[in-house]
Amino acid sequence: MLAARGEGLRKVSADGEDSEVMTLAEVAGYLHLAERTVLRMAQRGEIPAAKVANQWRFMRSLVRDWLAAKMQMPALRAGPSDCDDGPLALGEILRPELMSLGLRPGPKPVILRQLVAPLVEAGFARYPSRLLAGLMEREEMMTTGIGNGVAVPHLRRPVPGMFSTPAVAVGTCPQGTDFAAIDGQPVHTFFLICATREDIHLELMARVSWLSRQGIAEELKDARSAQEAATIILQAVEMAGRGRP
Repeated sequence: MLAARGEGLRKVSADGEDSEVMTLAEVAGYLHLAERTVLRMAQRGEIPAAKVANQWRFMRSLVRDWLAAKMQMPALRAGPSDCDDGPLALGEILRPELMSLGLRPGPKPVILRQLVAPLVEAGFARYPSRLLAGLMEREEMMTTGIGNGVAVPHLRRPVPGMFSTPAVAVGTCPQGTDFAAIDGQPVHTFFLICATREDIHLELMARVSWLSRQGIAEELKDARSAQEAATIILQAVEMAGRGRP
């Protein structure tokens, strides 16, 4: 039996131990934490998670990357910082020139090339071929379609010198496209993570994971300009009562 619809997901063994998509109980066991602790972390956006049919689901590889980044954060914080002024605010990392509205539906390589195009045009991505290859490599490992109409393409590890500053590049596909999301639904909104360090990668992933649960995909798909898209995102944050998710 398959763990979930989508490429890159492994088959589930009889006892469920090899499933790429994990339940709350399985993540609690994996992290050796109480289920209620993991539930609170998911609700607060402190761990990559998504709600599928009103149930919390976690991708094993995302949780593994999250834990690895957590373990490295003390050492990283001891060195030079890309965000010395404190946590990154969404308003600081949303770059209108990096947004791709009206993506054409198509296979993953087609979508990813469209997402990367404005980064290249703006001179933001220094190694575009390496970026595309890394994004596809990540998709081949497992889908980044986390459900609720959202996908979060990202490199497995930040590439030194790839981006000068952290950012989240936003793409929308009004028609929706098959991105092998874990809930089997079309993806309308893409958040491409552009991180400069492991700890920043972790922070951006947590913020976007939280944002995806605010029903943002349905609103964003009809945005007609980059400014309108940015306003929709910031309003979602404000309405949720969390100015800095």
